[in-house]
Amino acid sequence: MRPSGAALQDFLRTRTPCWIAELFTITLADGVTQSHWTSFDQNLSANGSTWIGLGPLIARSRMSVRNTVEIPELEVKVVALDRAQLEGQNLKTAVHNGALDGASLEMWRVFMPTPGDTSLGPVLMFSGRMSQAMITASGVTFTAKGDNVLMNQQTPRNLYQTTCLHTFCDTGCTLSESTYTMSSSVGNGATTTFVPWGVPPGNPALFVLGKITFNAANAGGGICAGQIRTVRNADSTGVYLTYPLYGSPEAGDAFAVMMGCARTLGACKGHTDKTGNAVDNSQNFRGEPWVPQAEYGV
Repeated sequence: MRPSGAALQDFLRTRTPCWIAELFTITLADGVTQSHWTSFDQNLSANGSTWIGLGPLIARSRMSVRNTVEIPELEVKVVALDRAQLEGQNLKTAVHNGALDGASLEMWRVFMPTPGDTSLGPVLMFSGRMSQAMITASGVTFTAKGDNVLMNQQTPRNLYQTTCLHTFCDTGCTLSESTYTMSSSVGNGATTTFVPWGVPPGNPALFVLGKITFNAANAGGGICAGQIRTVRNADSTGVYLTYPLYGSPEAGDAFAVMMGCARTLGACKGHTDKTGNAVDNSQNFRGEPWVPQAEYGV
């Protein structure tokens, strides 16, 4: 049973034909920023919020609900036109850049005696956390899992491995991302997978396995504004990307490129920052470099 008001229960008992709409609320990881979309063909207001019906086309393809400890799932398909925005960016770009990481999803259902009449109140059908998102030609398909997915933990939590468990410059690594990030601009001859330096750095090899982030549109990021890609290789000519950009950047577009880390003990002992100083961060190394390879295990 799902909680619902007495007025709604009385109305449903009458079996009167009505209009049904589903309301989707996406709350980003900050717990404050929300997007409200509905599958109905007009905007709907309920519980002090307005769900947009004239934005992206949104519909759920399947939902599973079980009265057990199994994890319920909800799959949602969004047909995203260029005007669909999330965090001020094109929806596909925002999702690709991780906007939905740590986000949560709620789906409500509202029964309307007449189109737009939400006075009976919505009923919460699903509440969960974003699991995975897939960008398609027409938009984005994402899956959310029930909140009890937090119980699905790996045991033991950490793996014994030769490389560090931390991500470079995260809270466990303790190094500051700004110290290892350089600002630059695009030179001539850029493609979707190659970004030439406007002014090459002294040691481009330090940026291998790093990431490149194009500035926001209002900060000179150009056609690739907000896009983030992993650096596959870097030399004196430019940066080679693991995955292509959505479009070829133009000369002068601004970006920031962060150095990479091989996550080995040797790399941790001698990180060179953008000023040329070497930093020994081995006290925060979280790997087991002397674990033998599987081939040598007994």
